[in-house]
Amino acid sequence: MSQTNNQLQNNIQNQWNGAINITFISDTHERHQYLNSELYYGDIIVHTGDLTNGEINPYDMTPVINFLSWFSSLPYKYKIFIGGNHDLPLMHQVLQEILLQFPNVIYLNKKAVVLTVNNQSLKFYGIPFVSHLNGWAFNIPSEQISYMAQQIEECDVLLTHDAPYNNQYLFQRVNAIQPKIHAFGHMHEFAGITYKQGILYIDGAQMGFPVYDHIYKPIRVQISNGQMQIVNYNEITHWKDFPYQ
Repeated sequence: MSQTNNQLQNNIQNQWNGAINITFISDTHERHQYLNSELYYGDIIVHTGDLTNGEINPYDMTPVINFLSWFSSLPYKYKIFIGGNHDLPLMHQVLQEILLQFPNVIYLNKKAVVLTVNNQSLKFYGIPFVSHLNGWAFNIPSEQISYMAQQIEECDVLLTHDAPYNNQYLFQRVNAIQPKIHAFGHMHEFAGITYKQGILYIDGAQMGFPVYDHIYKPIRVQISNGQMQIVNYNEITHWKDFPYQ
C-alpha cells in the first residue's frame, strides 16, 4: 500500500469498472468543514459518530442541523451516519422531525439499509452504542453489553462508534458475522486501517486527541464483485495493544 499521493489520486480517477466507491469519516466534532477539500465525490459516504460536541449543551440541536446541512450537500449518492458518545442531541425525539428536512441522509440506530450501486448491493448495519461511559450518549450498562452486541445483524458493512479493541463482546460479534468491513471511530489515536481474519477494520477518526485538530484523511475503499481496494488511507494502524486476538 506504499503509493504516492499522485498514484492514490489516479486510483480514484481510474476506478475499477463498476466498483462501489465508499468514503469513511468519523469524529469530526463540529469541525466537518475542514474536510471540504478532501471529499471529492463518490457513491457512498459514511460517518461513524461524534459529529457534535453535544455534551456542552445536550439540548441544542443547532450543531446537528449544521452537520446535516453540510453532510446532505456532499457529492455522494448516499450519505449514512450514526451517533457517537458526544452526540447527546441525537437522543431527543425532535431529531426525527429534523431528519425529515434532509431526505437524502440515512440515519442508522440499530437499523440496516441495503444500497445498490452499479448493480451491486451492500447491506449496512449501524449501531452507535459505547461501553463504560456513564452519562454520555448511547452508553450501554456493562450488564447489557453482551446482549446488545448479539443484536447486531449480519451485514456487509458494520458501522459502530465503539472500537472492537475497546469492547470484547463487539469484537466477538464481528468475528461471528464476518462483515467485509467494520467501520468505527471513537479512539482517535488509532485512526487508520488494519486487516484481520478477512475483515477490513477502519477507524475513520478525523481529529487528533486530546486536541481536536484535523490531522487524518478520509478513508476511501472501492468494492467490486466482493473484492476491495483501498485508494486513500491514513498510516496503517497496527493496534499493538489489540487485546482480543
